[in-house]
Amino acid sequence: MIQLNDNLKLAIIVMLLTSYILYDKKPDIMFHDDGKFKDFGLKRDETICHYLLIITLVGFTTYYYLLIKEGKYV
Repeated sequence: MIQLNDNLKLAIIVMLLTSYILYDKKPDIMFHDDGKFKDFGLKRDETICHYLLIITLVGFTTYYYLLIKEGKYV
């Protein structure tokens, strides 16, 4: 059975809210003008700030921050 503690639940909620806001706003750095995702890369029509990469980083960073805030970083 998978047990979700409060930190993990909060990190998932923050990650879902962030993903919704980013998808709703569709910033030019992550999306083409027609609303499609840009590919990951360094060419002209590609981006290093890919949508899935940003969402993953937000989730990990939020969870890590919540762990450090409680003092359980060891």
